[in-house]
Formats: sequence, structure tokens, C-alpha cells
Amino acid sequence: MVVYRLSAPSPGTHRLHVEATFPRGGTFAFPSWAPGSYLQREFARNLRDLSASTPEGGPLPYSRVSRNEWRVDVVGPVVMRYEVYCREKSVRTPYVDESLWFFLPSNVLLYDPADTSAGFEVRFDVPRGLTAVCALGERHSHGPGESACFHAETVDKLMDAPISVAAFEHTEFAVDGIAHHHWIEPGHNGDIARMNADLERIVRAARDTVGVLPYGVYHFISLTMARGHGGLEHNDCSVLLRPRLGFADPKGYEEFLTLAAHEHFHAWNVKRIRPAGLGPPFDYRREHYIYDLWWLEGGTVYYEERIAYRAGVVSADRHLERMAELVRDLRSQPGRLHQSLEDSSFDAWIKLYRPGEDSKNSTISYYLKGAVVVWAMDLELLALTGGKRGVDDLLRWLWTEWGARDLGFPDRTALLEGAARIAGADPDGGWARWWDRHVCGTGEVEIEAACEKAGLQLRWSGGGTPWLGVETQSGERIVVSAVREDGPSATALAPGDEILAFNDERVLGSDLGDRLKALKAGTDMRILVARDGRILERKVTLGLSPPTELKIERAAAITDGIQAVRTAWLSLPPSAHTP
Repeated sequence: MVVYRLSAPSPGTHRLHVEATFPRGGTFAFPSWAPGSYLQREFARNLRDLSASTPEGGPLPYSRVSRNEWRVDVVGPVVMRYEVYCREKSVRTPYVDESLWFFLPSNVLLYDPADTSAGFEVRFDVPRGLTAVCALGERHSHGPGESACFHAETVDKLMDAPISVAAFEHTEFAVDGIAHHHWIEPGHNGDIARMNADLERIVRAARDTVGVLPYGVYHFISLTMARGHGGLEHNDCSVLLRPRLGFADPKGYEEFLTLAAHEHFHAWNVKRIRPAGLGPPFDYRREHYIYDLWWLEGGTVYYEERIAYRAGVVSADRHLERMAELVRDLRSQPGRLHQSLEDSSFDAWIKLYRPGEDSKNSTISYYLKGAVVVWAMDLELLALTGGKRGVDDLLRWLWTEWGARDLGFPDRTALLEGAARIAGADPDGGWARWWDRHVCGTGEVEIEAACEKAGLQLRWSGGGTPWLGVETQSGERIVVSAVREDGPSATALAPGDEILAFNDERVLGSDLGDRLKALKAGTDMRILVARDGRILERKVTLGLSPPTELKIERAAAITDGIQAVRTAWLSLPPSAHTP
């Protein structure tokens, strides 16, 4: 067994002390990434004062193998000691101070990649007044002076179980006899009884959608900050990060619930319904490339909306508003026409989490486009089957064939196979062309046509104001941060340009909006900019801004067939059929 002993003798320094005892020597690695967050974050950058010794304290020599690997060539047990700096509070990085310890084991623990089934134990003393929470076992609450002790059979189970220590407020409920805990940092302005009731509704709606709860116990862990938002899924728990005083605001509370619905749904979609290449087992030193992240994440965005609606925590009208927001945001990204969903998924490691000044023109989020494509797919399948079968059936097929059997499905092929089963006979290749366009290609998502088949109409409004087609940093200085390739300044301005004057008149950030409104589309402008220490004059013909608002309305006069599709999509009980 590998035994980790943790301590934070001076938590105000944000340093976690780790003592890791391995049964034998070898090459010990520090993880570079955390499952669910597909970026090499290089957690070894937070490590210092590494040493190796025997259990009796005798020093042992070690050698560097790579940026995050160390080798100790001995036969017997090895004790590795080090400190980890923990001051980045997010759902995927470590944080330690007097009131909170939060970290993923992948943030702070060395492991032996050659021995991932040795059995693992994590021990630490719980600071006075705080409670330790971890999904590794039922003993999650410890009093002052007690020692927390959590066990995992494999390194993958260890790395997938965040450890949280705080003065948590706690509620719980049961669904199908399974305990669900909600732990939330104190100092928030929410109603924890209401949260508990709404989380139960969300869990029940998700259970009804798939048909079964896939775990034996579940923990919602809510962290709070003055500002912040984020979530990360784990096998039997999820971590949610929200503004500390954002729970009383109706929209902020809605965002908390839909975030919880998203991360909880990952207990199926990602943690159990997953491509074979997305582990476990994982190699925490390298990337795991897959093409189907658009389904895992974009599909889960779609289902967070569906489940919030089915749970009754979002109304039907608000559900349509939120779906419209997804379409509006997608259409504002020129990159949607340059990067396919499959490429967006594959490139997650280098693009999604590392946006640059040209990202909006060159890339598209598999979360955003994936959600809209899965919605369009749902409506198309319902239309093809007279409202009888849709994406719910694809989900349940994936669960029955792969997830429930703890098998990874074939990347790029299983989703198409399942969807084609639902679509039925395809003599003219129409469904194959739809898939090629929306999943493999870069064509516009045909959401208008899909909505028409459910008697839903998209109504655009807003926009139509004088437009440069640039984004600028706020402040008195007007510095261009991004230039849209479909805007009037695409060939004239560049990120980093400071706009100094319009037509020989000085312009400042405080009056930029009013100055543009006073002009007309089609106006030829001379714009004076500072670029890399030089003063340049650029010519731009002012354009009209594209529509900024979108409403989805129910058409009044529709056929019985269209009515069947709309009724099926807006009905609360999910379909019970499988492909």
C-alpha cells in the first residue's frame, strides 16, 4: 500500500506538506493534468523541497527523469517528502488556508505509474472546527483532533476523489435509497433547505432520464468566492464554484442549479458513458486524445438544460430562452465555420483552455456547438420517428451497451451507429449527410430547420447599430483585444492597436459608444492607431452590427405531425424506448 500523510502546519503560507511512503523504489511521477479538465497544467510547478529517504529516515539519492518524474533506485520502501504551494482556488487546482483545504489528489500526490493498483491511503489531522469530505468511503466527517483516513483501491479512484476540508454546512437527501450530500462553504447568502430540495429534483429528473442512478453515494461540494464560476465532475461527486453572494439573485441561483445539473449528469456521461480512449486507466503524464468530447461535454450542456426543465427548476419559457442563448452565442463565433466538432474535441488540449486573440475566428467550443448540434439532432430524430424516439434513446443505448458494463465505446463510430439506429432506414443518405455536416464538417448548424420540425420559430432582433467589428479593453485607452473576421475592420485593425482618433478627432474609451452611434453605416472612416510604437492611419467603412437577441417562439398553426414532435420535446416524462 502507498500511504500519504498530509499536513499544513502553517496554512497561511498556503503550503501543503506531503509524506508519501511507497513499498519499493522506482520512478515516481507528479500528474500533469486532472480528468475532466483537458489541459496539461503541470502541477509539478507547485512542488518544492523534494527529498527521498528510508522509513527510518536515512537519506536516499534520486535522479531526475523528466519535468515531473524522479527515480529512486532501491529495493525496499521509499519515503518521498515535499511541499506543494496551494493558492489557486478553482475546481481543478489546489488551495490551502486557515479556513479551507481543497485539492484533487492529482494536484498534490506523487504516484508510481508502474504500480497503479497497490492500494492507497490518505491520512491527515482535521484542523479544529473543520470537516473533511471525500467520496472515498462513508467516513467523511471528523471532529477536532481526529485523523481523517481515506482509502482507494487504484490510482484512478484516488485521483478522481477531491479532498475538501472546511467548516461546511451540510444537508442530505435520498433517492432510490442512495444518500446524496450537499456540502457548502459558509458565508453564502443561499437558502440551503431550498438548495437541498432543488438538488433532489435535479437528481430525480436525471435518474428518470437515464433510468438508474449509477453510484452508491453522491456528494455535491460547493465552494464559494467573491467572484468565480466553475464545475468539475468526479465518479461519485462533483465540485461546484459560485459567487459567495450570488445565491439570492434568481439568475445566479438558476446558474447554480444548472451547473449542478451539468456536473451531476457527468456521473453518466463522461465518468461511465465514455470513449475507450478516455480511461480509466489514465496516464496522468500525457494527453488522452478523443474526437467525441462534443458529445460528452456539449451533450451534457444540452442535458443540463433538459434536466433543469424536467426537474421543474426552470420553466418552459425560460428553457426556450436559455436554448436561444446557446444559439445566439454560437452564431457570434466566426470560428464555428472553420473548426469541426470532432477537431474541436481533439484539439481541446491546445486550444479550448488556451484561447488567444484569434480564437473566435478560428475555433469553436465543443461545449457550445456540441450543445446546439445535440439539440438539432434531438429534434431531427424526433421528426424522423413521429415524436417517438430522440436523443434520450441514444443516451440510454449508450448506457446499456457501454456505460452499465463499464466499457468504453468506440470513438467516432458508436455515436453515429446509435443515432442511425434511431433514425432508421436511410435510402438517400440524408442522415449520413446531416452527420457529416454537423459533426465532421464546418457547415452552419441547421437549427432553424430542426426547430421548424417542432413548430418552433427563431426570431432575431437587436443589432443594426454602427459597428467596427472589434472588441476593446475597458478604460480610457481604447486598445483592440480581438478583431472579428466577418467585421468591417478585419483587414484594417489588429489586436493590440490603440485607437487614437476618428477622422482627426481624438476619441477615448468613455465616449467610444456615443461616437459610433453618431455615425452611419457605410461611413468611410480614417482611424488613427498606435501599433508597436508607430502611428498609422487605417481606413474602415463602418458596418452594421449583427442581431444580438434571439427568441424562440411556438408557432400557432402547425400540422399534427409537427405537433407530435413539439409535444414530445416539451413533455416532461422522457421516452422509454431504446434503439
